[in-house]
Amino acid sequence: MNQDRANLISTYLNTNVAPLIIEGVTPANFPDAVILPSNCETTLLNGHYEGTEFISPKWYNDLMTKKDMKNNILVIDNLTNISLEEQLKFCEILKYRKISTFELPQNCCIVITCEKIDKTKISPEIYSLVAHV
Repeated sequence: MNQDRANLISTYLNTNVAPLIIEGVTPANFPDAVILPSNCETTLLNGHYEGTEFISPKWYNDLMTKKDMKNNILVIDNLTNISLEEQLKFCEILKYRKISTFELPQNCCIVITCEKIDKTKISPEIYSLVAHV
């Protein structure tokens, strides 16, 4: 990744204005990030009941343990590897910065990775919620 692009990504992450969609990067570019594979089951995104208690998903708990870190990043990896319809399972996270009743930490940056950004392979609703870097 060239330095200008790295600086631009860093600026977006520091301002945390919108989720980012970035091509040609991998989760390895974001050390200590919480990784959510795009092809995960929808049930992994939601909380679940244990007895009468509603429990948050593991990835959410991982984000919350990092809520005091400067760069708290959630990476949704390889978005274009799933169908346009399946991509919509991430709308709530991207639009409302929460899942079910669980709000993401204020300092949590959301990054979506793709091998190549082809607008025909990205849901228009998802694309409208992100900044393309």
